[in-house]
Amino acid sequence: MGDVTTFLLPVFQMAAILLLVKEMMLLGRLVGILTLVLFAFSCPAWGIDSARLQEIVYAHRLNPDELGIIIEDENGKLFALNETKKLKPASLTKILTAGAALEHLGPDFEFKTEMLSDGTIENHTLGGSLYLRAAGDPAFSKEKLDTFLGALQKRNIRLITGNIVIDDSLYSDIRARDSRSWLASLNSSGNYPLFISLDPPSKLVPLSRQWLKAERRLRRLLYLNQNYVTYQNMAQPDLWTGQRFLNLLKRAGIRVKGKVIRGEVPPEALLLATVSNPITNVIQEMMKSSNNFYADMMIRNLAAEAGEKPATVRAGMEFIYSFLDHVGIPRDEYLLSSGAGFTHSNFISAGALCKILNHLKGEASISSTFLSSLPVAGVDGTLSTRMRRTPAQGKIHAKTGYLARIITRFRKVDGVVALGGFADSSDGKVVTFVFLYNGRRPPSVVRAIFDKICVELVREPLE
Repeated sequence: MGDVTTFLLPVFQMAAILLLVKEMMLLGRLVGILTLVLFAFSCPAWGIDSARLQEIVYAHRLNPDELGIIIEDENGKLFALNETKKLKPASLTKILTAGAALEHLGPDFEFKTEMLSDGTIENHTLGGSLYLRAAGDPAFSKEKLDTFLGALQKRNIRLITGNIVIDDSLYSDIRARDSRSWLASLNSSGNYPLFISLDPPSKLVPLSRQWLKAERRLRRLLYLNQNYVTYQNMAQPDLWTGQRFLNLLKRAGIRVKGKVIRGEVPPEALLLATVSNPITNVIQEMMKSSNNFYADMMIRNLAAEAGEKPATVRAGMEFIYSFLDHVGIPRDEYLLSSGAGFTHSNFISAGALCKILNHLKGEASISSTFLSSLPVAGVDGTLSTRMRRTPAQGKIHAKTGYLARIITRFRKVDGVVALGGFADSSDGKVVTFVFLYNGRRPPSVVRAIFDKICVELVREPLE
């Protein structure tokens, strides 16, 4: 590190800090300023420009006590503020989920959804039931049902005498309440918002007369809006999938005598077709778009692969804790109940997240998969519109995090803005960083501050 004098900031920088002290004392933030002053004398001058970073942080009067920041490279720490303070990480929690999944399941793991039968095939007839066994693939879609349909068509099956049986027994705790808000929204009058969120009643049979009627009404409503978001409320996603498959079969001229029901695949059932999805695809989607459902299903699959039934989030979280044990994060340094991070109950420090990021970067077998899953500034994912046309575009690979502030009659909960990942500095080094903010400032203001710091990370050479 050199002589202790190299840790001191120049006198004119100290004067600027004292001016900030005078201003912020008027705002009742003396504790935060004392933190800044103490930090100013502990940051190595040979690293990034500490004064410049402090200027960015305090330009919008952020309370330093609401921040957790750490920046380091292969030589050690470059900048730190409240690095050991436990704060809410929001979706930065998905970094842990991705790491645990890659280490426990491996980068070659595949989600395999199977179609089986307990009957025999004679004269274009399947004499028995058809089974779809769920494998926890969060990306399972109609296109994959088309693959199963194709497998039946290749066998020239035109009649199924049994039922369509959905076996999602590993995930049988996934249920939701039905919602009627869709019809209420469709019947509403007056001025429509620019963005609409609608929940179709889950009990509607897909492609039924009632469903098609509701869909036409929805299209008329959306015609008035160029930008909108729609959500389908599926209280029973397993039966919904089965009904969708039944409709595909009927359209293809394959008649089914039975119904869509729940059940388990009998031991004697024969495999007819398999649809696979690599874990790399799921992690990419989970990280790039910050998909909470994908994260929850990833956690459940960790439990499922260990033989837990049903494979719950609570059971899967044990694998997160085990992963953190492996990284070297003591259990008293975090509080985690969700692998998605969509909760105000998760807590971990910026320093711990930084250590996890460095661990994943250093694991040869999984580092490339993990690094490629991170959003890239100005390019894709949740960073696609941030840091465009700046030196940071294409050079910041990081996970974003956000939780809205909650204000009710009974409680007030601070919002969360977070960013953590890697910066490609101008001298070829990789800088690891974590920024956590838990406070009341507008998210746009905090994001702008974080983005400016990222620009500094890639602009300033590290000596």
